[in-house]
Amino acid sequence: MARTSRSNLPQDVPLKWNVEKAAAEFGLSIMTLRKSLAKTSAEPDANGLYATKQLVAAIYGSMHVEKLATQREIRRKLELENAITTGSVLNRRELMKGLAAVADAMVSRIKSADVSRSVKDDLLRELASVPIVLEEVAHGQTRLPRGNGKRPDEDGSES
Repeated sequence: MARTSRSNLPQDVPLKWNVEKAAAEFGLSIMTLRKSLAKTSAEPDANGLYATKQLVAAIYGSMHVEKLATQREIRRKLELENAITTGSVLNRRELMKGLAAVADAMVSRIKSADVSRSVKDDLLRELASVPIVLEEVAHGQTRLPRGNGKRPDEDGSES
């Protein structure tokens, strides 16, 4: 059996506050509290009283939303750091330098090879498509904004 603790507040009625009592309870001046209530467009009830929820929203704002956004950014940073640490992320510039050196060597060998001109052209064309393929893969992996100013995870979807 749950035991009800004693309280000076009614149990079945939501708590309502006048501005003067709320300002004293929260340690604010009356004018500061009035300004905060006005900023959130909080409207009193017919008796001129405000619900506790209205007061808390006016005084503390949407702190929980900011905390969630901060936690998301921390998570993204840690995921990136972990991917770098585990070697799941390649340095794109260094990779392209290495591939360019390999491509240069292959081009010179293809050009000097004893094969028909059409085979050489086909091989060179295939080799030229490697940077394009890498660019497409990199584009598909990025989570950076693509012109609309939002990351893919901001709309709730994951890519």
